[in-house]
Amino acid sequence: MGIMGSIDNVAAGVSYAKYKRGVIYSGLLVLFLLMVIGITYVVSMQSISHERENMQYTELAIIENSLVSELSIVGADLTYYAHSNIAASALAGSERAKDYLTSLMFQISLLYKHYDQIRLFDAKGDEVIRIAQNRDGMLQLAPADQLQNKYDRYYFQDLLRLTPKQTYTSAFDLNVEHGEVEQPFKPTIRFATPIHSAQGEFIGAGVINYNGQDLLDIIDSLNVHDNDKAYLINRDGYYLKGDRPEDEWRFMFPDKAQVRFAEDYPIVWRRMQQADRGKVETDRGEFYFSLFQLSPNSTFKTANGESAYLVMFVPDTTIREGYKTLNSGVVLAFLLLVPMFIFLAYKLASSQVEQDRLFKQLHFDARHDALTGLYNRQAIVDYLGKNISSCRRRKAKLAVSFIDVNLLKKTNDQYGHDAGDELIKGVATVINMSIRECDFAARIGGDEFLIVFVDCDVANANRVMERIQAAYTVLGLSQTGHQWSMSYGCTQLHNKTDDVDSIIERADKLMYEHKVAQRSEAL
Repeated sequence: MGIMGSIDNVAAGVSYAKYKRGVIYSGLLVLFLLMVIGITYVVSMQSISHERENMQYTELAIIENSLVSELSIVGADLTYYAHSNIAASALAGSERAKDYLTSLMFQISLLYKHYDQIRLFDAKGDEVIRIAQNRDGMLQLAPADQLQNKYDRYYFQDLLRLTPKQTYTSAFDLNVEHGEVEQPFKPTIRFATPIHSAQGEFIGAGVINYNGQDLLDIIDSLNVHDNDKAYLINRDGYYLKGDRPEDEWRFMFPDKAQVRFAEDYPIVWRRMQQADRGKVETDRGEFYFSLFQLSPNSTFKTANGESAYLVMFVPDTTIREGYKTLNSGVVLAFLLLVPMFIFLAYKLASSQVEQDRLFKQLHFDARHDALTGLYNRQAIVDYLGKNISSCRRRKAKLAVSFIDVNLLKKTNDQYGHDAGDELIKGVATVINMSIRECDFAARIGGDEFLIVFVDCDVANANRVMERIQAAYTVLGLSQTGHQWSMSYGCTQLHNKTDDVDSIIERADKLMYEHKVAQRSEAL
């Protein structure tokens, strides 16, 4: 009995030891698994938050760039007809020029349906030509007895102070006719530019009333998330685009109760006054905002531009919905132990790789033009500034060439934007074939390019540009059967006062002279 008891005790001890060690191992495994899941959970939460933040900022940038691009088209159309010799002749009293200009303004309005009015004023503020788009989309030339005087309107008074070739952008508000807000509401931005005689005398102005509803429609179309809300807020905190139509444009009606984003979301508004771009977390959700200019891009000589805030709101329900999958994954990881843990680790790694890839892509996109693969304006401006300083220290030469693609708008209008894109990409192709590795090329606007030639004078730069122009002509013939054409101007670093703006401006002026010469030869 003693022996049997001892055997039983040993067996019981072994069983207990196995049980105890199993419990310890199980506890350690469960503890380790909980630690891994906990760390993974925290990191995944941060990754989702960061990914959502990047996505929202990207969406803000896309909408903002689309709005500025839209307004840049308006600026281009305005300067095209207002700064023409025909406009000056019409204001000088030429009926033939007036008829031709009227036809040109009709064509502009037909090609781009976003203009409520396109007008020509004389120096006294009297309308000389007014083409209006009715609400049914039909264009109407105002008869002489319906032309109005707008000398006392704020936008006309503002443009009187502009220098030649400058562009004025009015506040984004509602159209006013005969002292009353037009019904139904017609959101409007007025673009104006003065017209001067050859002697520099102010003789009139060109004005385009842009249908601002199209801007608001762009915001709606690019807000790709169903539950997100998009706002457009002016600098005074009023809604230009809000949740409810009745809250919008209240500043146009001082006799009504004033509703402002600034009062509805005071914490968010205070943060918006401290930074041009940012994110604000509230109990209701996340607000992302960006301050930008409601005016054409920097290629135009814009005298002013109303600032506005583009705001995206992500509701808390959407944020929690984004975490729902993660919470389910944590439960499954715990239930399935190691296999699901490995799967979650793999998912996390995949998420981080995608995050890094997105960051690198955004960094690349920030300095490159998407269509051509060349650098963008900001990149070449930075590069040119550094090389101006470097060339001065080394007493080396530096040349700059400004390129403008001819007939791009006509190509877009006649053959479509795909054909126009081929013209743009063709320029990039011949540039890359012709310049050295040490040179730097960029697309700085819709049809404008800039090349910086290091250790090169203007004569050699012109020779390179002749080769580029010839190659561009041949490329056009081979691809489309038509000759492609460009205008260019080359200059070089002259003196100690030269800077980025002056050398680009000088090259731009030379390019324009080349374009005028080309037109003269064509005639």
